[in-house]
Amino acid sequence: MLAISTVDIISYNENWVSVMMLNRNQSVSLYEQLKRIIQDKIKSGEWEPGDQLPSERELVEEYQISRITVRQAIDLAEREGLVNRVHGVGTFVAHPKIKQELSKVNTFQSTLEEQGLVASTKVLQLNVITSDMQLAKMLDIEVMDKVLTLKLLGYGDSRPIVYYHSYFSFSVGKKIESAVELALKEGKPFSTRDFYTTYDVFDSPPTHVDQTFEAVGANEYLSKVLDVELHYPLFRVTSIVYRDKTPLEFKETYYRGDKYKFFITRQM
Repeated sequence: MLAISTVDIISYNENWVSVMMLNRNQSVSLYEQLKRIIQDKIKSGEWEPGDQLPSERELVEEYQISRITVRQAIDLAEREGLVNRVHGVGTFVAHPKIKQELSKVNTFQSTLEEQGLVASTKVLQLNVITSDMQLAKMLDIEVMDKVLTLKLLGYGDSRPIVYYHSYFSFSVGKKIESAVELALKEGKPFSTRDFYTTYDVFDSPPTHVDQTFEAVGANEYLSKVLDVELHYPLFRVTSIVYRDKTPLEFKETYYRGDKYKFFITRQM
């Protein structure tokens, strides 16, 4: 019978007790095991978002493993979004990201409520411009036609997390303007997604949306409105909303990279 060399760690919480161990005789690497312990402590609430993890030296002594193993475990935890490392300061439990599924379109409020966050919306700009060649093509209108442009800033727990910049043909834009006024009067959080359902802007809803996704760095304007550093990582989504073949909205959305993560289930 093999003798198993382990390091047992007992973690206590008000409502539970769990025993975790490092097993040197199993196929799972020690750094993966330590990463799972870190993950378990975070999920259980023993380590909360913003808490600082023990130092590398403390983890080495506690688990009787090498510093390289500790660093590998923390690297893995960081790649999985469990922790954030601050150079010269330490490692901290990461705040959970907002999960957004790519296979369906949810409202801004419902997405944040699922994560336990309070949503709110601020209108940064609502005015009329004239279309250039790009907007004319996107909205299937003529160059120099009137276009309503709408800029929104979405907040989660009073922190800016997403920026929307939408364009509508003038005929559609007048309906959108009325919906914005109603949403502001009601004091409800919203994005333009709500205008197609909640506020009955159109007799028939959109049929589909074409989208592209890319990672970008924040320019001066986006860094200011989203309260991040210049070139901070953002997730840019470009959308054209259609009703059959008619484009209703052209929109650019910028999500803070530290606040959102996107996922999709694909058939094999």
